[in-house]
Amino acid sequence: MFSARSSPQSRRAYSLLAVLLASVAGAVNAMGFVALGAHASHMSGNMATLGESLAQGRWETARLPAQLMGVFVAGAFCATGLLDASRHRTRGRHVAALLVELLVLAAVGVGLASRPDTRAPELLWGFAFAMGLQNALVTRVSGAVVRTTHVTGMLTDIGIQLVQMLAWVRDGLHGKGAPGLWHRVRHLPSAVEFERTRLHLGLVLAFLVGCTLGPFLFLRHGAVTLVLPCTVLGVLAALDARLTVKPAPSSTAPDS
Repeated sequence: MFSARSSPQSRRAYSLLAVLLASVAGAVNAMGFVALGAHASHMSGNMATLGESLAQGRWETARLPAQLMGVFVAGAFCATGLLDASRHRTRGRHVAALLVELLVLAAVGVGLASRPDTRAPELLWGFAFAMGLQNALVTRVSGAVVRTTHVTGMLTDIGIQLVQMLAWVRDGLHGKGAPGLWHRVRHLPSAVEFERTRLHLGLVLAFLVGCTLGPFLFLRHGAVTLVLPCTVLGVLAALDARLTVKPAPSSTAPDS
């Protein structure tokens, strides 16, 4: 996705895919917490809850986080299998994974609509499966550059890249003085060196927008709000079916 061999068109297409999926993940996570009382893709939190419950001998409270982690892994397994099976296609390589995520979220929406006051763990399983699937999809598509279902890694990368950015701007002073510095500052928004920084900032913002808009609409309109992330996934699947890419050489290579 962000290698020198990738065309600008491919990088733009996959950047759009990642940003839209980040907004979907933010909405799903926040709606899952509002509706069902847990964040579906917060595996660090689930692991901590599992450990705390085991330490205190609270076997009942240990069950749900263990289930969510298992289902999250199952989603990642499913996405990787689907991507591996379609790696030789030149079009629609990611359609199957996107449509599976769409169908799972639609099924959760139907469950929430039919039982508005429920906190059935099966619905959280659906959210966790969808998030695991999406995380594996984006990991493969980006060559492990980005994740869309959690922001810890992205915030870390932004902190690292901001230091690199400041050093790049500062280096404009060497031998050229103030004009060189100004030249670097003016070209900072379009510098190819910081393409990933701009993407990570966009992903964090998209996740926040999803986290805000999702529960805002859910509290007013209920489960029908899940139509929005499902629509985004459907549009992405249609766009992916139109995008031509080179077949992957092997099952171990990430999608480019």
